[in-house]
This record gives sequence, structure tokens and C-alpha cells, in this order.
Amino acid sequence: MILGSLNTKYWLIIVLVAAVGGFGYLVWNEYINPDPTSEFLKFEEKYIEAMKADNVGGKTPQETLDLFTAALAAGDVEMAAKYFMLDDYGSRDKWVKALQEIKDKGFLDEMANDLEKAKPTKGTDENDFAFVLNNDDGTAATVIDMQFNTLSGVWKIENL
Repeated sequence: MILGSLNTKYWLIIVLVAAVGGFGYLVWNEYINPDPTSEFLKFEEKYIEAMKADNVGGKTPQETLDLFTAALAAGDVEMAAKYFMLDDYGSRDKWVKALQEIKDKGFLDEMANDLEKAKPTKGTDENDFAFVLNNDDGTAATVIDMQFNTLSGVWKIENL
């Protein structure tokens, strides 16, 4: 009987040690030393969902440029920034900041007027397009790169 109770105690200790060890392993892998691949996949999934939801823009590059120009003319920096493609972190903060600085300097209307003179040019493929704004001497002053967001079906400004 004494021998039987010792075996039960040892088995309980072994099960308890295994459970604590297993729990420790899970905590280590999930919180202390997470799998970088897992973290990347979570980030990628979140970014794809943001791109799918990013539906502010036109069905054509010209429509997006016209909507962007109208937002600038109205002085709506927040709305104008929504026509830009999300950055790698799912943000447009740099565009809001840049457009706000232009607005603070009193150049938003001038920018809108200049963009109305932009001429379309062919992109590298069907999801790429550009507009060029030329100087008085015909040289390119600004290129507006456009990208088609295939996940939401709208054209976005990639760079300005």
C-alpha cells in the first residue's frame, strides 16, 4: 500500500511538472520569444484588411486626381490625404502632415490649380499610371504616381 501511494505521488509530480513546463513553453514562445514569421503574417493580414477597406478613390486615375484636387480646393486636408495609398504601416500621417503644412503656408489653392494642369502619361502596366505637371519651359516639375488598389478597386496616389 505504501509503495502504491508513492507511485501515485510520483505520477502526480511528473504530470504537474509536465503541465508547468508546457505552460512555460507556451508563454516563452508566445510572449517572450515569439516566432517572427507569425508576427509578420499577423502584420500582413492586418495590412491586407486595411487595403481592402481603403475604398476612397476613383474608378480611373483621372477621377482620383479630380477628387483629390476638389478636396484641396475645399481646404479639406484630411479628405485629400485619403486619396493617397496607405504606407507600409497602414497610415497616411505623412501626407496629412505635408498637406497641412502647405495649407498653413497658404498654398493649398495654388496647389489645386496647378494639379488641374497635370497631363496624363502611360504607366508601366495596367495598375500603374502617372500625371506630369510641367514647368513653363516644358520640363517635368512634378510627377504624380498613381497605383490601382486591386484589393478595393480604386485608384490611389502613390507619390506626389
